[in-house]
Amino acid sequence: MQIFLNLVKNSAEAINGIHGEIILQTSYQHSIYLSVPGSSAKTHLPLIVSVQDNGAGVPSNLQESLFEAFITSKSKGSGLGLALVAKMVDNHGGVIEFDTFPGKTMFRVMLPIHTDERKFSSGDKNG
Repeated sequence: MQIFLNLVKNSAEAINGIHGEIILQTSYQHSIYLSVPGSSAKTHLPLIVSVQDNGAGVPSNLQESLFEAFITSKSKGSGLGLALVAKMVDNHGGVIEFDTFPGKTMFRVMLPIHTDERKFSSGDKNG
């Protein structure tokens, strides 16, 4: 939840109040696989949640380091919000990316499907 609260909060701060628009979208794409650096393994990330706004966009000088700590364009920002988001997405085995230009910024969070890998004993009523 915190991932998406942070992304929506950032979008709300980026839009102009009168004609601002935030679009949340979810989708399932069965064919999304990403290569893991340093390995031949591929990770299946079919769950996609996007947060899009019609704000001014991310300044070009911040785009390369946007998910690093203490990077911000806000006068009163700490620069920890997107770094925390990226860390939480990574902890869930996912990937975050963004596209931006004036009038449209979209953050996409791609996540794996949760599988319950618990082993049940033969005496377990649920197994």
